[in-house]
Amino acid sequence: MNQPPHHEKIHILALNIVNAVSPDIEWTAYNQIQTICETHEGTTLDHPFQWETLADFTNNNPEKAIGLYIKALALAKNSNLIEYIASVNLAIAEQYLELNEPNKAWEFANSANVVAKSISDLALKQEISKILLKTSKYT
Repeated sequence: MNQPPHHEKIHILALNIVNAVSPDIEWTAYNQIQTICETHEGTTLDHPFQWETLADFTNNNPEKAIGLYIKALALAKNSNLIEYIASVNLAIAEQYLELNEPNKAWEFANSANVVAKSISDLALKQEISKILLKTSKYT
């Protein structure tokens, strides 16, 4: 798979967030990822990786994270990027679980599962299966 635009820069910023020794460093890196997303939104440099990464680090705000993941999901679907479709659906399902909305979580996990049948990422498939098991009692 080709690397998405700005992959290396976003990867470094994500590492800065993970390894931040202060909230200022974390917020600076987060805001830089957000700027990349917003600057390239609607252009040929727009990519689900950017939005998914931004959403991954949108802490303590599941509603905002879901909105960002939805942008990533739309981009992934438009470009038929199967692994992104699966991983973003899984991430949305996890956010809905955090919001205590297991039915919506199951819907997105099920969507991830349908798409994941055609990928080889075993770890992603296992995570999807776990969330399907957690939410299946609510369907």
